[in-house]
Amino acid sequence: MNVKEPDAVIRLWPALLTPITTTGAVDHDDLAALTGDLIARGVDGLVPLGSTGEFTEFGPAERAAILETVVAAAGGHVPVLAGVSGLSTRETCALAAQATDVGVDGVLVFPPLYWKVPEDRLAGHFREVLAATDRPVVLYDFPALTAQPLPPSLLRRLAAEEPQVVGAKLTVRDITAITAALDATRSQRPGFAVVTGFEDLIPAAMWAGADGAISGLANLQPDLLVALVAAVRAGRPEVAALYERVMAIFDVYGLSMPAIPGLKAATAALGRIASPRSRLDGGAGLAEAATLWADAHYDAEAVVA
Repeated sequence: MNVKEPDAVIRLWPALLTPITTTGAVDHDDLAALTGDLIARGVDGLVPLGSTGEFTEFGPAERAAILETVVAAAGGHVPVLAGVSGLSTRETCALAAQATDVGVDGVLVFPPLYWKVPEDRLAGHFREVLAATDRPVVLYDFPALTAQPLPPSLLRRLAAEEPQVVGAKLTVRDITAITAALDATRSQRPGFAVVTGFEDLIPAAMWAGADGAISGLANLQPDLLVALVAAVRAGRPEVAALYERVMAIFDVYGLSMPAIPGLKAATAALGRIASPRSRLDGGAGLAEAATLWADAHYDAEAVVA
């Protein structure tokens, strides 16, 4: 399955957590189990080594091993879109080539990290990544962390000139940024995928024309996120009730700074992964706080096992 095929567009793709053992190693058994469970619950694809997957915390060998586990566990049932971003263009290209060798279906790419650069250099960065892999490329816009937004003019340019660039993930708070990206890219290529990275924007983004979401919350409650995206697509009346449930758990992102340790601890508290351990420092007492959060947000019948 290839991410550029029309029936493989991004609807609801979890941004995978990377389970860590109590000794700090990647828990490949748990990662494979999480991958299989998410596929069984109806997700359309998987995104390892994005922000939710703590990509900054793993060296090249660990990244390759993580991708090997996810690709093997996915077994071709859904596409695997691998995060390959690094500090430099050269590092990102090496990671893209490595992910290609592992057998992923596509790659997700940030702008160069740390340095702010003009639009021509941004375009050059992405074009060098395109040359490093024969897989479809999804651009990743997360200006709150990169301080380097991807302007609509750049998205329009790449949509028009680079068919290997098949979409963009926009982790942006402003819905007008999503509509601007849609206007810029769909005028060049109607099938260009645009998705949100924030679950609270799913209905608004999709009503504006976006395809769906790459979602960290889907690790925590995949059935709910799959159902919300499907309901919005079909225009079903249960959208409001499903969205209310999503918003009831959205505060999980406030358990820690950064948000990933808290999301991971809450996912562990619900028994969906084995350990709350993160390579990012979530602060003392986070596992206890996550357990209290889970107890407050779920009753026995609401927990998704």
